[in-house]
Amino acid sequence: MVLYYYHPYVSGVSVCAKRVAEGLVSVGYDVTVLTSRHDKSLPKKEVVNGVLVIRRPVLFRFNKGVLMPTFWIDIIWKALENDYVNTNLPLAESGISSIFIPKRKQVTTYQCDLNLGSGIIDRLIVFISMSLMNLQLIRSRVVVPSTQDYFSHCKMKKYIYKTKPIYPMVTTSQFYPVNPKPLFKKLGLGEDVVKIGFVGRIVYEKGINYLIDSIPYLNKHIKDYKIIIVGDYEKVAGGSIKDQLDSYMVKYPGRIIFTGFLGDSERNQFYSGIDVFVLPSIDPLEAYGMVQVEAMLCGSPVVASNLPGVREVVEKTGYGRISRIKDAEDIAKQIVKIIKHPQYYKPSRDRVSQLFNPQDAIDSYSKLMPKK
Repeated sequence: MVLYYYHPYVSGVSVCAKRVAEGLVSVGYDVTVLTSRHDKSLPKKEVVNGVLVIRRPVLFRFNKGVLMPTFWIDIIWKALENDYVNTNLPLAESGISSIFIPKRKQVTTYQCDLNLGSGIIDRLIVFISMSLMNLQLIRSRVVVPSTQDYFSHCKMKKYIYKTKPIYPMVTTSQFYPVNPKPLFKKLGLGEDVVKIGFVGRIVYEKGINYLIDSIPYLNKHIKDYKIIIVGDYEKVAGGSIKDQLDSYMVKYPGRIIFTGFLGDSERNQFYSGIDVFVLPSIDPLEAYGMVQVEAMLCGSPVVASNLPGVREVVEKTGYGRISRIKDAEDIAKQIVKIIKHPQYYKPSRDRVSQLFNPQDAIDSYSKLMPKK
C-alpha cells in the first residue's frame, strides 16, 4: 500500500488507508505500507497493528505535498516483493513507477483530487501531478473511488476506467452512543444548550467559516446554542486556518468553542451529545466525509454540503439534510429544520451499521486482490 501520509498523521486519506491495511491483515494478508517520513521523529520502519510501515525520507515540502525524489523507485522495488500494489491517490510519483509494474498487480484507490492553490506554480504542479496520476489510473487493473458520485465529477471524469466504488471504512464497533455529560461538563455546557458540532482538520476545504457565518441566521431561530469545532490545528500538512477563524471568536462572542483534537472516547461523547453534526465542505479535496457515518452511529443527524461524494451518506440514509455549498444562510436553515423536527432525522444505529459495514470493504478489497 502506497500513500504520502500514514498513521500517526490524521486525515481522511490516512485513516481510511490504515483501516483497510489493518482490515486486510485481520483476514490473513501480509501488508506493507510505503509512505513518507513526514515527521523525523518517526521510525524509518515499524510494525503497527500487524502492518509493516516503511517511511522514506522527505527532501522538502511544498504546501500539502512532500517531495521524495526516489520514492517512485521505492514503489517499484516493493512491487517486486509483493503480489499487489494498492496506490492511494493523490500521489504523483506513482505515475512514473506504474510504467514498470505489471498492470495485473495494480489496484488504485482514488481518494480525492489534488488542489494546491491558484498561483501559477501551484497550478503547474497540479497539472503535472494530475497527468502522472492519470497514467497511474490507466496502468491500473481497477480503480477504487469512495463513491461513483464523486469519481463521476472529479478531475478524471473525462477518462474511462474500470471502477469498483468501495465506501471508506468506518469501524462501526468503535463508534456508539455513550454518556456525553463528562465532556460537556468539561466544556462548561449544560444539557439545555443546543449543540452544533463539527469534526475534522481545521483547513480551508472543510468550509468551517461558512458554518460559523450561519450564526446571524441561527440567532433568529435558536436562543441558546454553541458551535463546537473538534479537530487538529497544530499538525496539519499545508497549514491550518485556525488563526483566521480566531477572529470569529471576537465577532460572535460566546457562540464558538474550539476543542482541539479529541481521542476516541471523548469523540464518542461528543457525537452522542450534539444535536446536529455539520460537514460544510466546499472543495473537491473532500470526497466523502467518514465523520458523517461516525456521528450517525452515535445518534447524531447530519447536515452535509451538496458536494459529489459528500452528499452520499445523507442521501443514502435520510438521516439529515443537504445544504448548498458556500451558503451560510442555507446551512442555518437545514440546521434549524433538524433542531425543530429531530424525530424525522434520528439515525438508526443498526441501519447505519448495515449500510456501511466495514467488513463489506474488506471483502471487496479481498476480491480485487485475491490471495495467491
